Amino acid sequence: MTTTPQQRTAPAVQAARPHPQAITSLVLGVAGLTLTAGITSPFAWWKAQQALASIKEAPDQYRGNGLAQIGRVLGMLGTVLLVVWLVLGFATDALPVDVGQVFKTALNQALGPNAIVYALAAIGLNIHFGYTGLLNFGQAGFMAVGAYGLAVSVVILETPFWLGIVAALVAPVVLALVLGFPTLRLRADYLAIATIATAEILRLAFGSVELKDAFGGSNGLTGYASAYQDLNPYGGPLDLGFVEFSQRDLWSVTVGWTLVALSLLLVWGLMRSPWGRVLRSIREDEDAVRSLGKNVFAYKMQALILGGVFGGLAGLFLALKQASVVPADYSTNITFFAYTALLIGGAARVLGPLAGAVIFWFLIAGLGSFFGQATSGPDPLMPTFIMDDTQASLVRFIVTGLGLMLLMIFRPQGIFGDRREIAIDGR
Repeated sequence: MTTTPQQRTAPAVQAARPHPQAITSLVLGVAGLTLTAGITSPFAWWKAQQALASIKEAPDQYRGNGLAQIGRVLGMLGTVLLVVWLVLGFATDALPVDVGQVFKTALNQALGPNAIVYALAAIGLNIHFGYTGLLNFGQAGFMAVGAYGLAVSVVILETPFWLGIVAALVAPVVLALVLGFPTLRLRADYLAIATIATAEILRLAFGSVELKDAFGGSNGLTGYASAYQDLNPYGGPLDLGFVEFSQRDLWSVTVGWTLVALSLLLVWGLMRSPWGRVLRSIREDEDAVRSLGKNVFAYKMQALILGGVFGGLAGLFLALKQASVVPADYSTNITFFAYTALLIGGAARVLGPLAGAVIFWFLIAGLGSFFGQATSGPDPLMPTFIMDDTQASLVRFIVTGLGLMLLMIFRPQGIFGDRREIAIDGR
């Protein structure tokens, strides 16, 4: 008696699902015609084109052709609206929003001292996270010890200014050694908790009443930046029409971008050396690197120190450009903003922190100026049921956060990053 082989059941056919880029194009198209006056509309049209192409290639897997078509139409209308806004804003005074002032404000911030601070901090995070895979959420702590290293040395210990600079660069090294020995063997999420806790402990210690004689308490320290300002070679402000800096900011911009350029050149050289290739290998698979006889802990410590020094350099520059050191300036927000700049530009890219910091501050300042003008005056451009003038300064962070979310969904490697170089979801 022969047995009949059991017939295999055919796998169930997966139902087609709406293409995510079609939904994204629709959302961006609606946003372009309502909240942001067409700013997101070109992206809506772009995402709609990508969705239509994907649906055409795989009709059994994706649907949503109608959503994509609507998103494309809204994107085209919003793009036309954006062009009209720009032409009228630059050529006439017919609009309640001065578009020229919006772009000038955005460029001032994108090229100004604030962008430099976050570019330096993001360079350090790029070494930690982008190249080595260390999830450091305490970069604000490295910035704080760098700033207080200068201020305490000059104001409290009364040392010369140049010795204060040395102390500001040595302090992050000491912090990295103290922090690294007990934490670098932790998993990524536990390392993040340990570093963010360390940064908060330092901030609270610097602002505590008990240590006021040493760190100035919540009011901080001043009176250490006169030597830095005396080196200013400029005799007046700079006004190029599209960008404007005061005499003091012009000196800080010159010093700051020089530091950024030298830092990027150093990172470029290190990451193309055998040492940098070991860091990349540790990021991908530290067990494999350990099996080859490399001291993974030592390399992680070196990366933590180097990235911390760049963080201390960012804190030092922040202290010099504003001539005061206040504990509130080194909260966890500064770490998250530096990460935002890094992710926008692209982690594990030499120029990623620079591009991300410039784009981040261009968006923050430009959106803040636009929403501020659009919600002010007796007859504001935006109705009060959408937002009022007290909400304008906060909505810019909401819009930037929405943009970052979409970037992480559709291009997690950042604008200039390479998906093959780093996978954020694989951390």
